[in-house]
Amino acid sequence: MANTDLSSERTLRRMTRAHGGVIVILGALALLIHVTLADRIGAIRADAHLINRAGLERMHLQRSALLAMRLADAPFTKRPALRAALRRQAHIMWRLWRSLPPLRASRPGQLTARLAAFVGALRAAARGGGHAAASLKTVVAAADGPLVPALNRRVLAYQHAADRDNTDLAVFARDQFFLMVSALGALTLFIFMPLWRLMRAEIRKMNDLIAYNRTLFEAAPDGIVVIDEGGIIEAFNPAAEVLFGRAAEDVRGQCIELLMPEPDRSQHAGYLRRHLETGERRIIGQLREVTAVRQDGTLFPVELSVGSIDGGRRRFVGLLRDLTARNAAERALELVHQRYQALVANISAGIFRVEAANPARFVEVNPAMLTLFDAPEREALLAQPLATLFVRDEDRVIFSEQWDPVTLGADREVLLRTLQGREFWALLSAVRKRDAGQVYFDGFMEDVTERRKAAEALSALNRDLRQRIIDLDVANKELEAFSYSVSHDLRAPLRSIDGFSQALLEDYADLVDATGRDYLSRVRAASQKMAQLIDDILQLSRVSRARLVRSPVDLSAMAYEIADTLTAGKTHRDVEWRIEAGLGVMADAVLIRQVLTNLLANAWKFTSKRTDAVIEVGQVSREGVREIFVRDNGAGFDMTYADRLFGVFQRLHASHDFEGTGIGLAIVQRIVRRHGGDVRAHGEVGKGARFSFTIPNEGDFDASRT
Repeated sequence: MANTDLSSERTLRRMTRAHGGVIVILGALALLIHVTLADRIGAIRADAHLINRAGLERMHLQRSALLAMRLADAPFTKRPALRAALRRQAHIMWRLWRSLPPLRASRPGQLTARLAAFVGALRAAARGGGHAAASLKTVVAAADGPLVPALNRRVLAYQHAADRDNTDLAVFARDQFFLMVSALGALTLFIFMPLWRLMRAEIRKMNDLIAYNRTLFEAAPDGIVVIDEGGIIEAFNPAAEVLFGRAAEDVRGQCIELLMPEPDRSQHAGYLRRHLETGERRIIGQLREVTAVRQDGTLFPVELSVGSIDGGRRRFVGLLRDLTARNAAERALELVHQRYQALVANISAGIFRVEAANPARFVEVNPAMLTLFDAPEREALLAQPLATLFVRDEDRVIFSEQWDPVTLGADREVLLRTLQGREFWALLSAVRKRDAGQVYFDGFMEDVTERRKAAEALSALNRDLRQRIIDLDVANKELEAFSYSVSHDLRAPLRSIDGFSQALLEDYADLVDATGRDYLSRVRAASQKMAQLIDDILQLSRVSRARLVRSPVDLSAMAYEIADTLTAGKTHRDVEWRIEAGLGVMADAVLIRQVLTNLLANAWKFTSKRTDAVIEVGQVSREGVREIFVRDNGAGFDMTYADRLFGVFQRLHASHDFEGTGIGLAIVQRIVRRHGGDVRAHGEVGKGARFSFTIPNEGDFDASRT
């Protein structure tokens, strides 16, 4: 809109200059016409004067002849007066003759000579004497002679000249009239057409401005209300309709007090009257918060700005914005601020702001900082230069303008001194900020004196642990050496005992009685059991040292394979196998096979005395954890001794009832715990047993259970 106004102003300035030039030209043309007309009119006046004087000349000629005839017949007493009159007539005729210009005729000298003779005769008759009678006759004769027609012709000549001048003046006046009409027409077109175009442009601009203002009025997000001097609503935009819950048609023509609650409603008329009378401006041009009322009577806060339109008719425009959401947001922000202040005040770590001045000092601290530095009050800590609180010289560079926490360490432990002189270690973390050219550091600090003591104690424990690991490594190596000795050195004598006992039984059976053969059989059985125990011990040792490699394992397929192996060649056993399909875990395939083999072998063994044996493999979910179980209906066990099941060489049944070494369940527990899981047992004598184990995912592995 500003560009449009500037363009209109430039156009008006150009048109004003052009119109000024046209007016100057028209003025000059009018002056020229005025001068020319004045000359022509002067000539016509001169012609009229000449015609008048020529007529007077002819009249005086007739009068002179009449006086001459009266003088010739007059008595003696009256002749002097008549002669004086003739002298005057002679003087008048002479003066008229001398004042009239000569005519451009073929014989101008004849008229002049006749007039001269006539004037001379008048003068002679006026003097009297002997020639007076002849002069009188000459004068009388001239009145009827050729002089009169000559004078008449001169009058006609002057009349013709005047007619020509009148004609020329009429033609000139007509030409100048058409010239002026043309000039005025051209000027009118020159002025009117640009003005018409400018008027059309201004009308378009005005229409655009009206459309622009209407769009702003209708699309404005804030309510707009226009009232007149009497407070009557003239305009009500859509946002105001939404704001007050009233239609524009319903409020136009109503008083603005309709939208106000008490006491504003009662005070508004008086304020408006005071403003119109005195010009007092209490709210015009000011932004303030007031309360408005909706159609349903609910009150709500609005932000009001009032402007005055000082045109032909005073009007007032009010801009209103609903502050309900903003006030709620401010209250919520204030609540958050209070919670933040409470959080900062209640947090156990010290929160601070430091101004990097010379010297640097705290400018903001929370109550925990007062506790850290044994400060009796906040002002005492704020007044203390920070350089006096650092014990070590290398730490005093902290919080200077040159210190950058990013490059020089944002988190560091420093040795500080309280206001009472007590030294303590603190973990300090800060960030550097710049505001209005001033450098600040915001951060927190925490007393880590006890943590450092604990860290030192932990360091000592770690050193002891490393030594224990070294010792354990030595012990493991010695255990490996022992296992090797058991595997090789002990088995050789056992094989010799078993072999020689067998040779005695086979080669010297007839030399040994039944008791001796029984002794030899017992020796062989003991040596074989000893060898089995050695194998089990070695197997337990290998389970503890074997490398764990997890992979997807199909337990259902593996259970079927083990069941086939157990039932192969055992036609006298009738066992019902119930193996759930789709059992799978992420585990070491070799080790988990050993777990499943030991559990199924135990179930097979302890159901050997039942004709309706059932062995079941499945899974259940207990408290969100999946358990794999092996259940049978065999001999079972007494839960009183359940804690002995997973011990090495621990047995709850006699060897003559069920063979075994008591190592199998210990191996199961060792393998399951290496996978981070757990194994449990439940049984009842004569009703069977249930062994369940868990194999968690690798991410859920708990190393403390191995």
